[in-house]
Formats: sequence, structure tokens, C-alpha cells
Amino acid sequence: MKTNSAKQLNWVETDSFSSTTVAALLFLAAKFPYRQFNSAELCILSGIGRTAMSQIKNAADTPFSLGKCTLQRLDAWLAKRPGFKQQ
Repeated sequence: MKTNSAKQLNWVETDSFSSTTVAALLFLAAKFPYRQFNSAELCILSGIGRTAMSQIKNAADTPFSLGKCTLQRLDAWLAKRPGFKQQ
């Protein structure tokens, strides 16, 4: 289990996502709109940087629950906060 965690951490730190990984996440988000994603996966799906995602996770009214969030819930949360929207 530690090996798997180390691989996941390395995957997030290097930002080298294969096209297969991105395609799989996009498929899951489209096919299962209520699926919850972790912050690293949401960074890929939404295009939000890791720093901004960390700020969203630490906000008082965060859309995250137990470290995960649906893409719809994140979009709704961002729509209410213009400071977090991408230009």
C-alpha cells in the first residue's frame, strides 16, 4: 500500500499525465456525473492549478467532502466565487 501511495504522489508531483489517464477521467466525468474525484483528478478535469485547488479545499465552505468532490459541485461552488474563476 505504501508503494501505491508513493506512485500516486509521484504522479501528482510530476504533472506528467498520459493521454490515456486524461481520457479516462474525462470519460468518467461525462458518464458518471455524480462520481467524486480527488483534488489531483479535479485539477486535470477543470484545469485549476494545485495551489488554487488547495485553497478551495481549505475554504470554510468548501465543496469537498472527505477529500473528494463532484465536478458539478465544484463548478457550482466556483460560479458563486468570481475570485476563483479562470480568466
